[in-house]
Amino acid sequence: MLLYEYPPKLTRSERQQKALHDLTEHKKMRRNMFKNFILGAVIVALSFLAQNVIIEIVLLVLGVLNIAVGALLYWYFAYYRTADVYTRIYDDRIEHSQRRGFSGSYLEYVLYYDSIKKSYQTNSGVLVCELSDSGESTLTVRKKDGTAEPQPLTDRAELDFQDTASKLYLIEKLSDKIKYPRKEYNVIDDEDDDGYYSEEDKKWDKLHKHGL
Repeated sequence: MLLYEYPPKLTRSERQQKALHDLTEHKKMRRNMFKNFILGAVIVALSFLAQNVIIEIVLLVLGVLNIAVGALLYWYFAYYRTADVYTRIYDDRIEHSQRRGFSGSYLEYVLYYDSIKKSYQTNSGVLVCELSDSGESTLTVRKKDGTAEPQPLTDRAELDFQDTASKLYLIEKLSDKIKYPRKEYNVIDDEDDDGYYSEEDKKWDKLHKHGL
């Protein structure tokens, strides 16, 4: 049974609204890119008019960086807006597709919960699933031309989610299935009831910080 899906299924009207929204965002990003290009070109031109060599170098670097930032932001926007990236969470497995570096191909995982020994997150937010040798879990590389090549699945799968809500759904609602450690917090009881901290104090100090 399907529990969660990204991107979600949309009705015809919702697809039309999304297309209009994406078109508006694309025009906005392209406009910002051209602004960065023009500003960068102006800064580079000014660098040739500078009398000081150090100022000339600084302006030249700033101009080139401004152009590079504009191009990178536009590329990042276009690169990550794709339907080929998906996450489908079922009651017995995870189907997940993510980009494979800058090659234009995709890693497509099918991970069954009974194959997962434990899972955890890296500092960059990647969900790592350590896998057992047995199980039906698979890994496929889908290339730019659409061809798919099955790959041997190692003892770990690194899932990089474009949709953070997908990862949170797994961690919060399916932590037992993916063997993700639950966080337990210590409960601190305020036993300061010796009469020094009066009811009048508590009235004005609702967080009970005792004036600190």
